[in-house]
Formats: sequence, structure tokens, C-alpha cells
Amino acid sequence: MINLELVEHVRAYVSGMALRTPCIPSDWLGSLLECQVWLKCENLQHTGSFKVRGPLARLPWLSKAERLCGVICASAGNHGRGLAWAAKHYGLRCTVCVPRTIPENKEKAIRALGARVVKTEFDGYDDTSDYAKKLALKTGGVWISPFDDDHIMAGNGGTTMLEVLEDIPKLDAVVVPCGGGGIAVGMGVVAREKSEKVKVFGVNSDASPGMWLSRRDKKVYLRVDSRPTIAEGLEGGVTEKSYELGLKFIDDVLAVKEKGLRKAIAELLRHHRMAVEGSAVVGVAAAMEGLLPKGLKRVCIVLTGANIDASRLKEIASAEL
Repeated sequence: MINLELVEHVRAYVSGMALRTPCIPSDWLGSLLECQVWLKCENLQHTGSFKVRGPLARLPWLSKAERLCGVICASAGNHGRGLAWAAKHYGLRCTVCVPRTIPENKEKAIRALGARVVKTEFDGYDDTSDYAKKLALKTGGVWISPFDDDHIMAGNGGTTMLEVLEDIPKLDAVVVPCGGGGIAVGMGVVAREKSEKVKVFGVNSDASPGMWLSRRDKKVYLRVDSRPTIAEGLEGGVTEKSYELGLKFIDDVLAVKEKGLRKAIAELLRHHRMAVEGSAVVGVAAAMEGLLPKGLKRVCIVLTGANIDASRLKEIASAEL
């Protein structure tokens, strides 16, 4: 069960290897929201994404037999890269199943860490995940979910939130990308225990709003018919577990317009000289669209990843700046 005790327990394994990324003030976003705003820069993390934290929290708990079998996951890029990075440290075999639509830079980065990459025939995460789970059963590999796992949630979201609360006193809200919901749930677990005042807002793209749809319709969308999205890390449905935990630990889920992600990437590049990927910028897009509630005084927006394809970034910068 994920709780504060688990988060604090795995923190030693995470902080020993992951970077403690900075929270930097943003006058630009502060002027838009009429409050103080900080950016939690997980785009500066090892592998360019927060998703190295979860595997660092999960892999130490594998049994000897599980270590011999190796680990397997499905990923649009960042979870696979994070798992491969941690697996390399622990000397474990790692297999990453990816959609055929994975950006080339993310596929190359996973392979460079020594992981076996299986490029499936599928366009989206949901089908790729089903394929990977079957492969895990066939090969004996240990399935490592990108979000539906207590240790992954504790590492990815929980340890990030501990740092945020230590760096930003009297915080009112944290705004975080929400695909399957793992990082948002982990942050919410810590927020509930450390400061009941802090609200956790998860953000989907409207091209694949799995958690947003689930909460709106009060039923679990295990699969989503996604439209094309540059937020591939947030694409796909949720699980029964992540949905139920989300109801308890995520205060609200917002859905930003897919077309606004390009503008958010460009504006973040303009104002902060940081290049981030589509999945990482949904919190910024929510601020730009005015979706956050009024009256907040101190807000942290989590930038979750920097792994944007160079050609995509160049095209966006040329069109939007």
C-alpha cells in the first residue's frame, strides 16, 4: 500500500542516485496566474525525466529469482529509459516494449543504455502494454508498470513532492502531468500527510484524457481512443487502482487543448530557455489556458521531461516564436 511511510522508506534508494532537481521561480507564469509560481525542474533529471525515480524505488525490492529473470515494461519512452538506466546500475536484463510511433530520440536513448527494445506494431500505449504483459508471462520477466505500482508511485511522485514541500514553504497547489496517474497520486499521498492545504491538480491532454474522462463519467477508462498527440507520455487509459487512488489523492484533473501544447513549449523556451517535451508542458498549458482556480498564492508546476525530438522542437520554435 502506498503511504507516507513507504515514500520515506524508498527515498534513501532514490536520493542516493537521482538528482535533487531545483524549484525555480517563474515571473512569467506568476504574472499569468497573479501569484507566485515555481517550476520543479525534473526535466533536468538523469535520463531527462522524473521516471528514473520510480525504478530506483522499485528494483531494490526484487527477489533473487526475479533479478535473474530481468525486468520488462511498456513505454512511450521515458519510463523505458528510466527503467533501463536503473536496471543497468543493478546489473539486470531489461526489455522495453514501445509503440511503433515512439520518437526516434527516445528509442535510441533506451538502446544506448543496453536494454532490449521491442518495437510493436501498435500506435498507442494501451495495445503496447497488453503485448508487453503477455511477453512478460511468456519469458518470466518481471513486469514493471509505469504507474500502477506502489513503489513506482512512491518513487516518482512521493519523493518529488517531499523535495517540493521542503523547497517551497506554505505551498497552495502543485500542478502535474497525469497519464496513468502515478506521479500525481504519489504527490497527493505526501501532500495529504505533510500539508492538508496543498491541492494536487493532474493535467491531461484532451487528445487522450484517460483520467479526466474517468472522473467525469465516474467509470474507469482502461483504454482510450486517442487522437494524435505530442504528449505521447500521457497517452492511454488508467487502471482500476490508479483511478481509485486518484479519487483519494488527486484533487482535480484538468484537460488542456492539444493545440496549446506547442505554444506552451515555445513560451517556456522563450521565457526560461528550457526545451521540454509535450507531456511535460501540460501544467504550463493549464496556466496559459486559465484552468487553475482563482485565489491561489503559491503554486508549483512540475516539468516532467526534456526528451523532445530535436526536429519537433525546431519545427515548433520556427512556427511559434
